[in-house]
Amino acid sequence: MTPTPTPLRNRILGVPPVEARVATLAARLPPDLGDRLPIGLCNFSPDGRLLHANPAAQRLLGQVLGLNETRDGLVARLEAGCAELQRLLPGGRLVVVAGGRLLEVESQANADGGFLWLLTDASAELRLRAQLAEEGGQLAHSHEAFIVIGLNGIVRFANRCGERERGYAEGELVGVGLCSLERPCGPGYEDPRALTDEELAARLHGVVRDGGVLRYNAWHRRRDGGELPVEASMHPHRLGSEQVVLLSVRDDSRRLMHIQALTQAKHEAETANRAKSAFLAITSHELRTPLTGIMGFCELLGLEVPEGNGDARSYLKLIADSSQSLLTIINDILDLSKIEARTLEIRPVVTDVEQLVDRTLAGWVNRIQGKGLSLSRAPSRGTPSPVNTDPQRLRQMLDNLLSNAFKFTEQGTIELAVLHAPDGVEFTVTDSGCGISAERRDQLFTAFWQAADHHTRANGGNGLGLYISRSIAELLGGRCWLEATGSTGSVFKLRIPRSTTMRHSARLLKSDVWIRTPRGLEPVKR
Repeated sequence: MTPTPTPLRNRILGVPPVEARVATLAARLPPDLGDRLPIGLCNFSPDGRLLHANPAAQRLLGQVLGLNETRDGLVARLEAGCAELQRLLPGGRLVVVAGGRLLEVESQANADGGFLWLLTDASAELRLRAQLAEEGGQLAHSHEAFIVIGLNGIVRFANRCGERERGYAEGELVGVGLCSLERPCGPGYEDPRALTDEELAARLHGVVRDGGVLRYNAWHRRRDGGELPVEASMHPHRLGSEQVVLLSVRDDSRRLMHIQALTQAKHEAETANRAKSAFLAITSHELRTPLTGIMGFCELLGLEVPEGNGDARSYLKLIADSSQSLLTIINDILDLSKIEARTLEIRPVVTDVEQLVDRTLAGWVNRIQGKGLSLSRAPSRGTPSPVNTDPQRLRQMLDNLLSNAFKFTEQGTIELAVLHAPDGVEFTVTDSGCGISAERRDQLFTAFWQAADHHTRANGGNGLGLYISRSIAELLGGRCWLEATGSTGSVFKLRIPRSTTMRHSARLLKSDVWIRTPRGLEPVKR
């Protein structure tokens, strides 16, 4: 069945034609509607004579417009910048200065062959665009993107850097909502999430209200679907009479890649260091077992060798001394691995410092005198009283300081002094050795530093004694340092508190070592 033609169908149904409906609608409009519009209207005949001009057109042009006035005559009465209006054809658009305003004039063709001018005051908008372009031009050569956000969350302007980073052509970023462009995240660019309209509105109005700068990290979407991490900062700005927010963003991709690479390298280094420490600990334990057997059998052989067999006794003494030196090195390496693994044990007990010092010196008398040196102990100062510390670790530190003085002193005296103070005990080891040069003092307490020094190769040692002493001293809540040095010798000092307890946790953190007591107290974590 062929459908009924629309006009016939409308007549059958009683529906008036389109022309009649338009005429009816136009009849209902106020006759002075054109005069009420804020847009200027100038209606010209086909021969270019003015047929009608509403009040807005006369206000915008700053002229009283007479009927039948020619377009050329009207343009001649305006400013010189309006001369191009004489060549404005229907469908064209010009921006001119007239009546102290920037006017946007658009020409449209009429059905009778005439044309119509639509005049809009674009002063505020053009000033805004010019100011935006000027401020954007100031950052055109910057490595940071520059985006102007209206209080409605829409991009008003973006410099070329901001458009290029996000994959937009020039001018295409204008009109894009910041919610569709940005995803907030944490300080390390973790946990990105969608930006809601409510959150954005609160952020924009908060920046305007507080008048400060809001800095944050975020992910910005590219037009191709990718994302880039940015450091963003918002601050309020006024463009003419309009309040906007300036958003400066810096592409942080390279820094984030470096951080990730460093984090990975740090993780790999820590893994390798833990493996090295575990290897050293296991190897040291495995070496100590047979070495202890060698030293024990050497001592038994010494009891069986006759007194008159001097060569045999000399050989046994050489074996015993070499074994003791090797055991010392193994113990140092084992302590180093425990320090790096943060498992070095501290067993604080009540300790008689004066008795411990006497026993320590007694173990060094023969060695020091055998080198032609003298060992002395200065009278103790202060009132001696027991301290709560680890006697084994305290003696280890004193042995290291005396060993260091012994190795680098060729003639003269090594002296140990003790000062009892109300808050701790201070030990001073003075030697008459060669001293330490100024450029080497900063590396003095570095692990293995002496291993590459020619003095070490001549005097022995592995360069761990001072490093271990400092680490243990900090673990006990004290410190070990070089007090003075020169051509006449060096002065090392060791200070420990009267009581080693968990109240030294701050120093334990600084020493990068955990503490384990016999009662199983919890370790102090970093």
